[in-house]
Amino acid sequence: MKICPKCGAQSPDSYSFCGQCAAPLPAQEVAPQVPAASVAPPAQGPGPLPVPAAPQAPPPAAAPAAPPLGSLGARVVAHLIDLVFLFLAFWLTGNVYGALFGGLTPSGFNLTGLPALVIIAVSSLVFLVYLIVFEALAGATPGKLLLGLRVRTVAGAPCQFSQAAVRNILRVVDAIGIYLVALIVALLTKKKQRVGDLAAHTIVAQERPGAAKQVGAVLFLLLSLGGTIFASLYVRHHPRVPLLTFGIANLRFADSDTAPPRASTEYKPEDDVRIFYEVPGYARDKDSYISVVARHQVTAPDGKPFFETKTIEVKQQAGEDAGPVKCNFHMSLPAWAPPGQYAINIQAEDQIAHKTQAATASFTVNAPPVETSATLVAKSIELANSRDGAALAPPVFTPGQSIWLRFRVLGLKANDQGQIHLTEDWGIIGPDGKPLFEQNDTELVNEQYVYPPPHVPVTDHVNTPSSVEPGEYKFHVVLHDKIGGADFTIDEPFTISKP
Repeated sequence: MKICPKCGAQSPDSYSFCGQCAAPLPAQEVAPQVPAASVAPPAQGPGPLPVPAAPQAPPPAAAPAAPPLGSLGARVVAHLIDLVFLFLAFWLTGNVYGALFGGLTPSGFNLTGLPALVIIAVSSLVFLVYLIVFEALAGATPGKLLLGLRVRTVAGAPCQFSQAAVRNILRVVDAIGIYLVALIVALLTKKKQRVGDLAAHTIVAQERPGAAKQVGAVLFLLLSLGGTIFASLYVRHHPRVPLLTFGIANLRFADSDTAPPRASTEYKPEDDVRIFYEVPGYARDKDSYISVVARHQVTAPDGKPFFETKTIEVKQQAGEDAGPVKCNFHMSLPAWAPPGQYAINIQAEDQIAHKTQAATASFTVNAPPVETSATLVAKSIELANSRDGAALAPPVFTPGQSIWLRFRVLGLKANDQGQIHLTEDWGIIGPDGKPLFEQNDTELVNEQYVYPPPHVPVTDHVNTPSSVEPGEYKFHVVLHDKIGGADFTIDEPFTISKP
């Protein structure tokens, strides 16, 4: 047995520290020497020699007293005190992340998506290091020191670093169900050990620490609080990314909401153009409702509006941790889209805070120059035997075939509302100059446009009877611009040959 030089308690020879007060024990306890009994020289004379008395064996050593276990209630209160440090780590991490990468709000920081994952992971790791280091170096966290608790091995020795790491890493198991697993296991074990304690061979003992340690624990928590407040205020006043105020952010051209931004913002006629962006920093009413309206107006290279204004309205409840409003705008370019640079003008309005913000996204259309005309005219006139068939040169048909006439109409006039109105009279004139077929006042276009097209494609067709006589014919068309008051005549010759 070893005897503690500090408190005098006895501990087994295998202990390096006192089981009562944790003071270091000497390497080996030397058994006390029993003085040899002095033997008087035998007296002269007859008789038996005296027998010396046997030495008395030392009394059996008392078993070392096990340290008293800390109560579960004290352990819960101690952990709640330690959770103050977790909150401080979480708050500081969120402000630092928001200052570096964006996401600061007037009342805090954005906690959705990837930022939430990073902030929670970093603050949890900092808290884990806090628990391990304090228990390995001081035997207790500040919360345990204030409640008179100390982590020890089951043999009563101080907790080692590896044991502190194991018992705290396994909190991921103990914390299931808000520490319900830890509570059940501690109630079922003799030494009130949770899963982490069983794996690390540790217990939580009740020990009254010195006043200096308790004062130090309080000072540490106060310094952590002050440091967090100071650092958070500093990064919020010196952010690399400005405070998340109402505006338009993360504007990008992309092919879908999950696709990366396009490497080029150059498009061709008939392409789809899509933009995506976010509106952060909106206000809420007393019922936590938001009201954000975004309007989109596209202007052509000549500065005129190209499409109707598209409006997006978002009116819904949103909590303090709700992320920015996600918006997108989509349009399909017409085949006649003029080449040049276009602009998508965005105006976001917070109808609760009465704030507006604007942004512009520019893109380019790569196309041949658009042909225009100051007067009504038909161009690109061609005949074919099907709607999408190749133009025939020369245009020769046989009886019973379909005859298709395709052309583009330029020079149409629009009124102040952007309306154009085009009609036609058309038919087939035979070899004798008389109409073989005719149709009058056919409506081709009667629409209102934001940006009137520079030309209108027209297609007419007729099915020739099988009894038609061979000869030279004309596809006769008279175009009428009802807005501009102009007419244009087409007489496109073709031949019907014998089958």
